[in-house]
Amino acid sequence: MKMYSRKQGHKKGAESSIPNVLAFTFIRNFFSDKSHEKVRKEYFINNLNSKQVNQGMKDIKWLFKEYKGLDVITMENEDGDITKFIL
Repeated sequence: MKMYSRKQGHKKGAESSIPNVLAFTFIRNFFSDKSHEKVRKEYFINNLNSKQVNQGMKDIKWLFKEYKGLDVITMENEDGDITKFIL
């Protein structure tokens, strides 16, 4: 899996290969951490309980297996920094 990140104001970003475990941990934290609550609301994702987070992770893992090269998740924070996970 690859992670692509680009800081606001920079034309070129950085791409790096990362283990799936790190990507899944990052995505799980996005679903459950209170610090991402505002960003989740922008994507119409309410606060999730643990069962909903687990179902979301199962669905994402299925996407990772079935669709190679898929841009699974793209997030942009308030500063304009972009983070993407690509298979």
